[in-house]
Amino acid sequence: MVVVRAWKSSSEKTTNLLKTICNLTQNLLSENGISFDDIGVIIHAGVYRRNFRTEPAFATHIQGDLKLKCGPVTQESHHCFSFDVSDGSCSPYVALNVASHMLRIKPEKYCLITIGDERPNKQSNWPYQPITCVMLVALEGAGYQLTGTNFDSSTFDSSTYVEMIFDSAKSANVIGESISAAQINSDKSKFSGDTNWLSGRHIHAFLSQFTEGTTNTHEIIDQSGKTVTATWV
Repeated sequence: MVVVRAWKSSSEKTTNLLKTICNLTQNLLSENGISFDDIGVIIHAGVYRRNFRTEPAFATHIQGDLKLKCGPVTQESHHCFSFDVSDGSCSPYVALNVASHMLRIKPEKYCLITIGDERPNKQSNWPYQPITCVMLVALEGAGYQLTGTNFDSSTFDSSTYVEMIFDSAKSANVIGESISAAQINSDKSKFSGDTNWLSGRHIHAFLSQFTEGTTNTHEIIDQSGKTVTATWV
């Protein structure tokens, strides 16, 4: 499918997700001798943004701050596609699957995948320890090779949710109380994090313990009960 050629993450508490992602990206490209011109796609995977915004796509802000091919789009221009995907904790694997298709129609070698969340506002309860992660993905080359993914919604529980509500006492939109699906037993042969982790923490933890020269299996169980199982070599 695709190869993660290089990646970088930050577990530091961040008050500005955009700045953190751009700093990580600039350092990652510099450390690996890769030019911004070699990036043709930016995909951001996450759920929570400042002030609960959904538009415009967060990836477009990343593209703008990195000043990555922001000129006029013409038939001759090598422009960059930038967009978001959001599927709870399973979002990174949605992004990786989309990247595998986008790279086949773009002349550039790399897709930049960014994964991260930030506290929407100070009024919202924030029990998470988000980790921001950026990955340079290609169709070939040395690195962490994703060979297959399986998305399973058979255990999805539609009664689970994390809702946004208006708190009149705080005069602000806030994250409401979350309801988790029943605990799903994970196969011990797979690496699997906690169901309450955000997506950046899932990917960071998995890649940090990756064992080269063997098959690595990663399972993410979302709070809603849906799962994704990925095979890497």
